Amino acid sequence: MSKKRAPTSNPCDHEGSEYVFRLDVPKLLEAAARVGDTRGAVISRRTGIAESSVSRILRGEAQPDLNSAMRIAETYDIDLRDVIKRVPIEAAA
Repeated sequence: MSKKRAPTSNPCDHEGSEYVFRLDVPKLLEAAARVGDTRGAVISRRTGIAESSVSRILRGEAQPDLNSAMRIAETYDIDLRDVIKRVPIEAAA
């Protein structure tokens, strides 16, 4: 079951900072491993996301769309705010 989160400041309140959101792959892998899913093919079958997409996501070559992110979150009972990190645009390029 997901833990309750304390209210946080609005992430859009960062004046002048430009950033993107990225999936924290190690955190996703930790959540998947808790139920025994240690390979991309197994994650793909359990989430219903195409194996090629899961492979690119796990290698950091692609980011999940909202639908895929929600499938991951529901499948592994995680809060997206726990596995999505804010990254400055310069670092994400």
